[in-house]
Amino acid sequence: MFGAHWMRGIGLLGLVILLALPAAAGAQRDSGEEVALAYVWNDTVALADAEGQPLQTTGPSFSYGQGARLFWTANARTLYIARDDGLYATGTLGGAAAKLPGFYSRTLTISQDGELLYYLETVSPQEVENTNGLVAFPLRELPIQQMDGTTGRLAGYLGRYEPQASRADLTFAAALYVRDGGLLGPARPNLWASYGPNLFATCCFPNPGLGVFNVGTGDFTIYDETFLPGAAAINLTRTYLAGPTTTGAIRVYDLITGGQRDYVIEIAGGLGMIERLAWSPDDTSIYILSRYEEEPLVLNQPPPFALDTRIATIRLYRLNLVNGLIRELAWRPDVYGASSMAATDRYVFAVVVDPNTKLVEALNSGQIPPGTTSADPALNAYWPSTHLWRVDVMTGVADDALDNVWGVTARPVR
Repeated sequence: MFGAHWMRGIGLLGLVILLALPAAAGAQRDSGEEVALAYVWNDTVALADAEGQPLQTTGPSFSYGQGARLFWTANARTLYIARDDGLYATGTLGGAAAKLPGFYSRTLTISQDGELLYYLETVSPQEVENTNGLVAFPLRELPIQQMDGTTGRLAGYLGRYEPQASRADLTFAAALYVRDGGLLGPARPNLWASYGPNLFATCCFPNPGLGVFNVGTGDFTIYDETFLPGAAAINLTRTYLAGPTTTGAIRVYDLITGGQRDYVIEIAGGLGMIERLAWSPDDTSIYILSRYEEEPLVLNQPPPFALDTRIATIRLYRLNLVNGLIRELAWRPDVYGASSMAATDRYVFAVVVDPNTKLVEALNSGQIPPGTTSADPALNAYWPSTHLWRVDVMTGVADDALDNVWGVTARPVR
């Protein structure tokens, strides 16, 4: 008599109760205020303190080939984990993450008032007329209170993306990097909500460009052709969006007024390729992680499978937004890349992926027979590692706080 809609209602009610628990339970036990970060550790989502040390695991767990986007709500109460198989949520007190009904992709954002979810329906590309085959994706809008499996309202079509641009044969270091960082270089598409009807978005993946979508009219425009959205970062209070440009500046957009400011960086030897940005919690600084390419790893003969031989030195800088001065904090050689980055008051944390050095050495020494596939279990010993690189923003002292970590994100507390 009641049917599937009644069952979905029970599930949604259970989720709402779960997400309300942190506020209700705070007087009875730990308030969760010590939670400063979230990441995936040993293949399971975990909450961590300001030192980068895990406090408790919440799930979900991950298997090979799965990636996710972890992000906090602006009120710092809820952590969302967006995976290809669905959207999960937990609170600062932890507990098992609950899976929300429906499918929303990993390219999504929440309106500034916290009432609406916007997501790209990335399984439904549509060719855009008169663009030589470029595609757009349906952008859907859904009230948070209606996340019961209902498909969101079609707001329009967003993007001018290269078809099949996100499809690549990724193995080893690249496969570890893509889980949270996307493709090394262009990263992955993203959405950012403003304080009006406009959404900012990656417009032209894998090429540069920032787009604007008006959710009221359904109009999409390419707003800034020089903006590099793959490295872009929004501040913890979601009022500013910063990213590098192809002209060598760091550009900051005010999501309330729509204004912008450029910071031109002049540094000996250049700033390299900016891979990640992160805001300080007080919005006075932007941390810049740049990569400086080294000579690729040398293979004596073609490998039996696709293998990325890139290797780089990364350098972490702090850009003071008050006076425009930049200072180098730390550097690290021999990395494949930094797939995510976050900042607290005391530290900057970056997920560093090791290069494919061990695998290249094994191939060159003949330890891997011709015809071996990348999925062969015998190659498990040659997988690179990932590390949670921690840099003290006052002293520049750097160390690895943890291994086997990815997807780090900072809780928006000030």
